Amino acid sequence: MRVRLWLSLAVCTSVLATAQMSLSGSWSAKVNLLPAISLDTKLTLVGDWSGWKVGGTAEYFGTDGYVWQTFDLAGVFGPVAVEGTVLFGPLAPAYLYTWGKGTLSLGGLDLQIYTAHVGPTIPGYFFGGPSGGMVAVAKADLGGTAVSVAVGWGASLNPITITFTGVGTYTKTFPVNPFPGGTQFTYLRVDAVGLPLCCGVTIDSAFSFTKAGFEALSLTVGGIPLCCGVTFDTTVRFTTTAKTVEVTPRWGGIEGCLAVYGDALFQGNTWQGIALYGFKVRCELGECTYVELLTALDVAAVEAILGEDVFAGPEFEYVRMGFCGPGCCGGKYTVELTAYFQPMGSLFGLRRLGVWATVPVMANLTFDLALGVPVGGPANLALGWTFTF
Repeated sequence: MRVRLWLSLAVCTSVLATAQMSLSGSWSAKVNLLPAISLDTKLTLVGDWSGWKVGGTAEYFGTDGYVWQTFDLAGVFGPVAVEGTVLFGPLAPAYLYTWGKGTLSLGGLDLQIYTAHVGPTIPGYFFGGPSGGMVAVAKADLGGTAVSVAVGWGASLNPITITFTGVGTYTKTFPVNPFPGGTQFTYLRVDAVGLPLCCGVTIDSAFSFTKAGFEALSLTVGGIPLCCGVTFDTTVRFTTTAKTVEVTPRWGGIEGCLAVYGDALFQGNTWQGIALYGFKVRCELGECTYVELLTALDVAAVEAILGEDVFAGPEFEYVRMGFCGPGCCGGKYTVELTAYFQPMGSLFGLRRLGVWATVPVMANLTFDLALGVPVGGPANLALGWTFTF
């Protein structure tokens, strides 16, 4: 399988060379040393020919082998800028996904057309045969307020994660989420950013509905003054099943230091209060030096608001410290230290430690370190590098 990977990349290189394109790219690799030895590697080649970029990325993961292959195209055709990606899963099925985007600017109006197509079967998803869709987005600035309208037919702009599961699980995410029936109305979304209220306070709004009816309404009010130079931003999101609230205070040099995650509680149309899901404190101590504390009183709710998996198992809190310094050739090294905690069961509830570091050693070569040390469990250690050319 590894031979196929390098053979395909060699073919791509020879094709680009014969076309007299300028060639650039990157090679990154990660050597997993603990708990077992394996190698993950990714090679990207991009050829530039008369303003058009043509290339691809091959990815190889440990014992799973040649998992991903993408082919990319980007350029300008008359007044339209186009780009697209085709994704293959060489282990089977071969063809997985295609997405494309075209952008046209006319005066103060920007028009974007997204298209997507999926193969008959994607591991973890089944669409009943090949299917696709399209989304049209129109954007304009109306007196300082940025307005956009998106209409989808068989697709939306919610990211989709295509998952292939072998020995491990490896994901790819693309910006268009197709569903069967590419000619049917899927959804409409209207966004207005920067609507002025008064006293420097603005409001951002987003409203969407699907062919099934109302989907969500999001309102963000920014710059609400308190006193002594302190303001805060509040985001309220309504769906058919829940209401969530996020409050972010801002105070001069420690802007964004505190974020509070919660939910507005209603009984009928009467506001009953706010359910507190958790909070995050982040203090910037320098250009890239910070201390951050995240406490989740409701882990699932906080992760849903943040849109990412933060904790594992019984963990509910972490303390993180990051810092950087000058590295080789004008670059900077970065280090991030994180301690994850559980309610009980170990000293101070400590469950695992994580260390991430990036160190430039040349202008185009960077080394990486990732170390995870769980309490009472096997450690994870990986060393890697990224080489650009």
